[in-house]
This record gives sequence, structure tokens and C-alpha cells, in this order.
Amino acid sequence: MAEREERSGQQPHEVTVGSGGGAHGLRGVPDRKAIAVFDESGLVVVWTRAAERFLGVERAAILGRSVTELLTLVDVKDLTEGVTVGPVGEGDPPGRWGLWPAGPLPGGIRSGVLDAVFTQSPVGLHVLDADLRVLRINSAAAGMRGTTSERDVVGRPFSEVYSRFGPGGMEDDLREVLASGVPLFEQRVAGYPRADPAHEHVFSVSVFRLEDDLGRPLGLVASAVDVTARDRARERLAVLHRVHARMGLRLDAVQCARELVRAVVPTFADVATVALTSAELHGPGTDVGSGDATLRCVAGWPPEADEVLGVGAALDLPDHDARGSAPYVEESDGVGPTLVVPLTARGVLLGVAHLSRPRRPDPFEDDDLRLAADLAAHTSVCVDNARRYEHDHAVALALKGNLVRSGRTGRSTMETAHRYLPSGLGTGAWFDVLPLSGNRVALAVGHIAGTGPDAMAAMVQLRSAIQVLSTLDLDPHDLLDDTTRRLGEERTAAGTGGPLTAQCVYAVHDPVTETCAIARAGDQTVLVGHPDGGGWHGPLEETTELGGEGPPFAADEIPAPPGSILVLLSGRADPGEPELAALRARLAGAGPPRPLSASDLHDLPLDQAAVLVARTRALFGDDVACREVAPEPTAASEARRWAVRLLEDWGLRETAFAVELIVSELVTNAIRHGVPPIHLRIIRNTADHTVTCEISDTGRAAPHLRRARAADEGGRGIFISGELSDRWGVRWTERGKTVWTETSYTP
Repeated sequence: MAEREERSGQQPHEVTVGSGGGAHGLRGVPDRKAIAVFDESGLVVVWTRAAERFLGVERAAILGRSVTELLTLVDVKDLTEGVTVGPVGEGDPPGRWGLWPAGPLPGGIRSGVLDAVFTQSPVGLHVLDADLRVLRINSAAAGMRGTTSERDVVGRPFSEVYSRFGPGGMEDDLREVLASGVPLFEQRVAGYPRADPAHEHVFSVSVFRLEDDLGRPLGLVASAVDVTARDRARERLAVLHRVHARMGLRLDAVQCARELVRAVVPTFADVATVALTSAELHGPGTDVGSGDATLRCVAGWPPEADEVLGVGAALDLPDHDARGSAPYVEESDGVGPTLVVPLTARGVLLGVAHLSRPRRPDPFEDDDLRLAADLAAHTSVCVDNARRYEHDHAVALALKGNLVRSGRTGRSTMETAHRYLPSGLGTGAWFDVLPLSGNRVALAVGHIAGTGPDAMAAMVQLRSAIQVLSTLDLDPHDLLDDTTRRLGEERTAAGTGGPLTAQCVYAVHDPVTETCAIARAGDQTVLVGHPDGGGWHGPLEETTELGGEGPPFAADEIPAPPGSILVLLSGRADPGEPELAALRARLAGAGPPRPLSASDLHDLPLDQAAVLVARTRALFGDDVACREVAPEPTAASEARRWAVRLLEDWGLRETAFAVELIVSELVTNAIRHGVPPIHLRIIRNTADHTVTCEISDTGRAAPHLRRARAADEGGRGIFISGELSDRWGVRWTERGKTVWTETSYTP
């Protein structure tokens, strides 16, 4: 009983655990709360946040456990450095012992640290109580606010002291930290402090909760660092990065101006406009140094600036020549400070940008002028490049001719769609869809090695040569054989370039035989799909380029029944690429085939400058009639009668007279000058409203169109046939030649 009274009635004692590990004396424990409490059984019943910080053991890990378990969780070094243990004071249940840190810092050192922080730290410190009233600020915080003494702010509400920084949202954050104890790190706060009311400053604020030893909130301490210079530098770099990333993707002068105004608003300026000279806007045929410096507004941001300033309106800058090409600041009533940024290239004025700040009092600084100069330099280069591109593009289109056509072949025996990119990688690319005799259609896709005007000129030469040779109805591999090499020799002799190399695919579809003859020089992609949507394959192997040294070109004749799909690309591509796989899926969809469309080709890679897709069709069996012609004089009359009956059966009585004369002259010439066997074929195309007459023999002599003299007994056959038909010609085959005519009729 006496022992219990002694424990409960006396002041608590301490046991100091020293590093020597011997007997320990009992001394009076300082009058402060224990950081941990053990009951009479040695179980932990109180474990404060101070104990967590001091011993590194979380409350959940030790509460309710014995003191012996504590020894397994605590580093022995922490204990040997000194702890104080003793009975707790009055008011606690008997038999309980407490734990205190041994040897606290002397009060003089603690106060010295605080004084140093509050008088010498460059970081602004603000101490708030639980009601968010200012208790203390250090000298750095006073300087940021523009006051020399903390007496002006102590005791006043936070929202009142920092009203220049819009504290509404910040106050909510402070109360959240006070309630949860979770610190707030590097919160950006902007405003105009009394110390510098003409410039907006940005502070990085971090907030921490102040607690007693039991973890109860006492208030807050907030640190503030002025990061205005750092943020402004970061913002300027971001503006410059946006301009470099966005501008120039499209070689268009007006688009460059639009990208500039969108990049600088609202970070660098509140309102931005760009005006370009009339010479810059009038197209590639105008000389930028012609002296026409009339400026017209072409871009403004935000959008309402277009209406206020009037896009397209003429502007005057009478003092531009006096100012030079460097950016300068001018004051405008109602607009605020305006930064005028001339855009020049090679000493010529291209335009002017106006950057204004009507919504903020911040003036433009030297760093802003340097940024404006960098923006002007990059924008001027992009605008000048855009103008040069427009000029080169106009030349390219003039050289290439009208390659972007509707996709119509002039033949109902083939349906086509295309995509053509005339710039960039498409400088030397082209495609053609050429109608041939006998209702056949030729497809050509090619690409010249190199870029620039030289490659464009070479492409035009090669394309023209292929178009001319196609009229001779040469086989695809014969057409490609010597064309490029001859052109390369001409270029070398003229000093316009080195040897020419090119890639080309040339395919001829015959709707009567339902076949497709294909030749390829190089590694361009050719894909063929069956009408049922399956069986996609590449029929040709990679071969030598045109003009290169190597084996002959790859050539083949493949079946092409109605509905077959041909895909010709100007470059090499992996047939398994997702874009090509998606294209094949669209072209081979279930159900009736839908019409081909250029929209099917939009998703193909941009490195495929020319893409041509075709779907084959065929003539009906009763639209083609053939017969063998005997090499006898009477065979001409028999052929005439057969042709007239055929056209009458087709319902083309009005066309029968012209066809009768054409057949008579063709058969007579073949009997006189050709070599048997001789075959006559007549083809009706009801969709194109044409009748084709063909006479074939194995001779090599070519008929010529000439005007016979009055006394001549012959020589009028080809002339008469040419006059009665719309087109005529001769095509050569391995077995001889075919003379043909094509005559249109009115249905």
C-alpha cells in the first residue's frame, strides 16, 4: 500500500539509460507529456506522433504490444543515445509508466535556430493559427509583401493580408491541410505585391501543419519562394517551342501567321495579329522586292480580334524604315503596351506582327524583346519558305500537267480510283490511265529517283515517252525496255543531270480475253485480288530499275475475271501493313461491290505519293464476233455481208453502212499485203457506244495513211477507214500485227 501511495503521490522519476549499461540513478522527470505510456503489464497504451518520429515505429505497429516487442522494433542505437523512463503523473491510472526523450536541446539553441530562420532565410515564412490568422512572418516574407515590419500583418486574417493574390482558392487549400495534416507542395500563386505593383509575380507556396506532441493541430506554416523569373523563362521557352513545333508543317504563309498568333496568346500576349505584304499574298508571280509594302491583316487571336481589326484590312507603318527590323514597343490608348515585330527575310519586309497586353499592366521587358526577335526570325523563314514552295509547286504542276483527274478512263471496261500527293515525296511520282484499242485499258504508276525541278523535268519526259509508246500498243515489257536509258543518255549529253533511274509499273487489261499483262521495273508494290475478295497476291518479283544494270524486267500475264482488283503503288510497301490490310478489307467487303472512291485511299502512308486502284469488267460473249478470212479476192464481199448481218442483229442498222465500208477496205488490204492466216473481229461496247473492227495477220508490213492521186487504182483503203471511224491504228504482237478502227454510234 505504501509503495502504491508513493507511486501515485510523488512526482514521476526518470531512469536514464546510458551508454555504459550499469546501474542508473533516479532523477526528477521534466514537467511535460510522455511520448509513450505503458500499463502495469508492460503493454503500450499510448504512442504519440512524437514517439513515431523519435523511435521510427508507427503507432499501428506497436500499440497494444509489450515492451519486450518494442525492443525488437527499435534500433538499439536509438535507445543507447538516451531515453527517460518513469511513472506518469497524477490523473493517470496507477502502475503506468511513461517514456520521454532524454537530454532535450537547450532552449537557447532551439530559439537560436528559429531566430536564424526568421531573420536570415531567403524563403518567405508565414505562421498562421488554427483560425488562419497571421501569427508571424519572417523578414523575407515582409519584403515580398512590401512592408518593413510584421506588426502590419500580425493578428489579421490571411484573406485580408494577401488580398492581392486572390486568396479565395488558397484559403480552401489551407483549411484542407489544417484538417488532414497532408502537406501542400509547390502551389503556384500569382498576384501583384505592394513591393512591385506594376509586375505580376508568381510564388511557389508549400504549407505544413504545426502539431503538438500528441499530434493535435496548432496552426500552419507556409513557405513562399518567388519563382517569377524562372516561370517567365519557362513560359518564353514554351512559346518558342510551340512556334517551332507547329509552324512550317504546312507550307502556307497565312497558316504560318495563324500559328504564330495562336502560340503567343495568352501566355506572352493578350491579343496578337499578323499582317503580310501584298507582294507576299499575291502569289508566286510577284516580286517580294517590288516595293509594294502594303500590309494586310491575315491572322488574329483570340477570334474576336479578327472582327475588331478586320482580317484583310490594309495597315500602315510609316515609321518602319526608321525603326529597322528589330522589335520595338509602342504605347496605344486603350490597347496597352504593344510590341511591334517586323518580319523580314534577306532584308525585305514580309509582314509585321502586333502583340498587345490590354488586360494586364505588365510592360514588355528586354527578355520579351529577345523572344520576339527569335519568333520573328523563325516566322520569317517559314513565310519565305512557304512563298518559295508555292513558286516551286506552281512550276511542278505546270511541268507535270493535270495529273489529278477524275479517275475516268474513257472505258466502261475498268473502274478506277486514285490518290496523288504532288509535293514532298511526290515530286517525281506520277500515274496514268490510258485507253487502248480493243476496249483495253493501260495503267501506269511510276516514280523518278531524286527531288526538285530536275526530277520533275525527268518525270515529265518519262511520262510523255510512255504515253506515246502506249499508242503503239507495245507489250508492257517492250514499252519499258529502252525508254529510260535513252532519256538518261540525253540528260547526260545535255549536261542536265546524271544517269536517270526510275521505277514503273505498266499493266494492260483486256476485257475480251479477261487477262491482265503486267511489267514492273523496280520494287514498286503491285497487288491483285480475286473477285470473291480473297487470294490477294503480288504477281511479280522485284527487278532492275529503269536505267539500271541487271536482268530483264519482270513481266507476266495473269487471269483477270470481272471484279478483279489491282492496287498499284508508287513505292515499296509491305502488303501486311495495317493500312494496306484495311484497304484490302474495304475493297473485298461482303455483298455487291461498291463503287471505288478516293476516300478509300486517304489512310495509306504518305510515302505513297501515287496510288492507283482498279476493278476490272468484261464484255458479254455476244458482244464479240470473230471469223477467219480466206486469202481470196471474194473474201472481202463475204466479210461485208457478215458484218452487215451482225450489226443488224445488234440493232445498229444506222452504223452498218460505215462498218461495211471499213471492213471491206481492211480485209482487202490484208489479202493484198498481209500474210495468212487472217482473222476479222468486231466488238460492240454498249456502255461506251462504240464498234471496233480488227483485222489481224502474221505480216510485218505496216499500213500507212496517204492521199492517192486521181489516176491511182489503189491506196485509199486506210484513208477511207480513217475518215469513217473516230480512231484507228496498228498494234504489234508476237504473231504479227492488228489493224483496228473504232467507230461511235448513237444508241
